[in-house]
Amino acid sequence: MFWRCFLLPVEVKREAVLQRQSEEINDKLENVKVVILGAGGLGSNAAHMLARLGVGSLIIYDFDIVEPSNLNRQHYGVSDIGKMKAETTAERIKELLPYVDIEPRNELVDENVLSSVYEEGDIFIEAFDTVSSKVMAYDFFAGREKPYICTTGVAGPSGELSRRDLGHIHVVGDFQGEDRNDCYIPKVMAIAAMECSVVLELILKKEY
Repeated sequence: MFWRCFLLPVEVKREAVLQRQSEEINDKLENVKVVILGAGGLGSNAAHMLARLGVGSLIIYDFDIVEPSNLNRQHYGVSDIGKMKAETTAERIKELLPYVDIEPRNELVDENVLSSVYEEGDIFIEAFDTVSSKVMAYDFFAGREKPYICTTGVAGPSGELSRRDLGHIHVVGDFQGEDRNDCYIPKVMAIAAMECSVVLELILKKEY
């Protein structure tokens, strides 16, 4: 198909991409800002899902770079090795869907960062690797009111996934603890998808 080399870039609008979804739901999605805390296995995949879903604005945090060991479950390729995860996720999404409003922040998330971004976001997704970061963020959001979606039991090749709702905090995973570090893409992506499903549910119910 030699002629394809001479095709001009095509401008694709949000409405065209989302035409298989309800227009009413698309309008609701457009007015929401989701903050993703981490751009690893959970965060990079969740960011792509939420962008394709039509969430209006995304902020994604991560201080780390892409490494070869990330490629089995995270939304990166060999050409991304050595690049900042948050920036790379944003760049890839903008390449796929240029209309998406996504802001990468190359920062280590601590309580000060959460305090500064709290007023910006409507819904917050946890996508941390370490238990200490998960506990820190959980404690922060437990004393506040905005929706917070977090995970437990992401590691391991299998596990029965479920969800528990604790007021404005929603927890997904297999609830088997975090005492191992081997991760597999089917389970990681399933949990990321569960987090995104909670986001959609909250938006439809206007619980944010």
